[in-house]
This record gives sequence, structure tokens and C-alpha cells, in this order.
Amino acid sequence: MTDGRRDILIIMGRYLPGYKDGGPVRSIKNLTDFLGKEYNFKILTCDRDHGDTEAYPNIKVNGWNCVGNADVYYVPPKGFSQKLIVELARQVDLVYVCGCFNDYAINTLIANRLGKIKVPVIVAAMGLFSPKEFQLKYKKKKTFTTIFNMLGMFKNIYWSATSEMEISEIKHQIKATDKQFFIAEDLPRKVSGTSIEKEKKAGNLKVVWISRIAPKKNLKYAIEILKKTKSNVEFTIYGPAHTEEYWGECKQELAKLPDNVKWDWKGNLNSENVVETLKQYHVFLFPTLGENFGHVIQEALSAGCPCIISNQTPWQDFESKGVGYVFSLENKSAFVNAVEKYAVMEQSEFQKVTEKVHQYAIEVSNNKAKNTGYRDIFNLNWK
Repeated sequence: MTDGRRDILIIMGRYLPGYKDGGPVRSIKNLTDFLGKEYNFKILTCDRDHGDTEAYPNIKVNGWNCVGNADVYYVPPKGFSQKLIVELARQVDLVYVCGCFNDYAINTLIANRLGKIKVPVIVAAMGLFSPKEFQLKYKKKKTFTTIFNMLGMFKNIYWSATSEMEISEIKHQIKATDKQFFIAEDLPRKVSGTSIEKEKKAGNLKVVWISRIAPKKNLKYAIEILKKTKSNVEFTIYGPAHTEEYWGECKQELAKLPDNVKWDWKGNLNSENVVETLKQYHVFLFPTLGENFGHVIQEALSAGCPCIISNQTPWQDFESKGVGYVFSLENKSAFVNAVEKYAVMEQSEFQKVTEKVHQYAIEVSNNKAKNTGYRDIFNLNWK
């Protein structure tokens, strides 16, 4: 404990200034933004971003760096040794591990099972146990969970989940009791109260899509929606092509868009620039196959963009709040109609929507921070 605040060690694959991992990086950044005055956060992470061969510039590797409201210890790939994890765990009151299938998570679980870690260990599921996510590299994950269950690796730990549904998904693969689970919804990005104004002409719409280009994010479905629109649409895509084969399929479909739909791919977008970038657009279209939280949805709301999304996320009340639409992926025509509804709006009508969306984002952000379950986790005293 330092300055009367508990010391929390977070172990994760990548952190700032990295951004290619998307949600996990954003989740921890938001966590430190909101709770950095209540807890001392120390983060152990890799010294480079996903797929990069060089370390971030201007950082100290194998040493501490001040990054926002956290102290960050960067290590090279394969630098998450059990010895280092145990050493850092001795300096804190609690260890919080992001995920459980990575080398750093495995080393932490083994060290904990051997009694080398004397403080509570919490594993954040990070959506990895959802049916769709668990099917990726299924044999490897199933072998891992089977062996670790047999060895009792999950006995003396706690789990951080975002919902009762996620707890059920974890229990389907892991032997654990109800007392081992905490629910802590992901914290959203802090939202600026500065008003947002957007220019809009009736019959025209600027649609944006931001995410990793991978099958789960369902860009191809978004393209299929826009194929059926009649209004003039500018469709802008941001995000890295995580799956080249899938991106190739998407480009083939983009080439088939009608003349009234113009598209552009802008490539990677740094996480810190997402909200300001989104303010340039009218609507966020995101028919994802599944999100544990969906940080980019909250970011779109923060930028005053009504969202047209699938029902595979925690965000479900958009239509009743007047801030967007949520549809089943089996109802493609509903997506098309929602796009057209926003397209026909003129300036004054759409500005009212923008203001309502922005205010909703502020309310959600404040409420989630006030009622977060992370305090229950970080105030744990013993195993």
C-alpha cells in the first residue's frame, strides 16, 4: 500500500502506446482514468504492439515508466517470466490478470498454485469464454482448461466477469464456485461535456465503421446493408486488416457497391484519436457478431453518432432512448431502413439527435463509474 492507496498489479499482453488490440487496451486505460486517484496501478506488459518487431520508441524496457495514471513495466516478447511476476507480486496488494491463455497468465497461475504469490489473484475473462471466441483454437483452449482443471490451477483465484452471462460461459469450461466470481462491467471512456455540432444535408449520410477487420466484427454484413440503400452514402472504414483473406472478401463486396455509395479505407486509427475522428461522421454502423462491452460503440455515442448495431452486445436500449437502433442479424432490412431514416434527416432534425446521443453518453459514463464493481475486486484482502 502506497500513500494510503492499495497497489494493484495488472498483467496484460499489450498496453499504451499500443492500440492494435483494441478493447483490452481501452478497458484498462479507462479503468486507470476513473480509479487512478483511488488505487496505485502498476502494469506489466509487452514492449511492442501486436505484430510489431520493434519496441515502442522512448520507453524504458525492463523498468518502470509513468503512463497516465499508471506505472508501466515493459518487457520484450517472452519476457513475462515467473520470477519477474512473483517479484512484482510481492510489491502489491492484488494481482489482476487480463485473460488466461497467454504465457503471462499461465506463469501467474502456476506461481499462484505453487504458493509463490501471497496476495489475491483475479483473472479477467475478457470475453474469451464466449462460445464464438472459445471456438477459435478450440483444441488448444480445451486441452489447457482440462489440464488446469485437473491440476487445481483455478482453485485459489477469483474471476472478473462483465455479466451473469459471462459467468455462465466461464463455468461451462472452468471448475469454480460462485464465491470466486465478481461482476465488473467495463468502464467507458470519459466523455467531454463540450457540445458537438454536425453539418447534415437531407438525402446524404456519412457512415463510419471502426474495428479490427476480422470475421467477428462483420464488416462484410455492413457492406451488404449499404448495397441496398438508396440515399447518397459516404462509407469510411478504419481498422487494421487482422485477417487478410477476410479483408480480400470485403474488398470484393465493396467493389459491388452501387454508385450512390462511395467508400474509403483509412487504415489504422490510434485509440486516442477515435472520438475526435468519429465527430466527422453522422452514423456508426456496427453489425458485430459479438462484443463483451463494445468500447467503440460508447466512443461513437461520445462523438454524437447514433449507432446502428446488432443485438450481440450489452447495448440494448438505443431505440427507446432515441440514440440508435439494435437489430437481429437475421433482419437485414431493418438495418437498411435505419440507415435511410438518418439519411433523409436535414440539419436541424439531425442536430437534435446528435445532442441527445451525446447527453446519453455522458450519463452512461458517469453512472458506470459511480457504480463500478471494480472497487469490490480491488478491495479484496485475502484469498
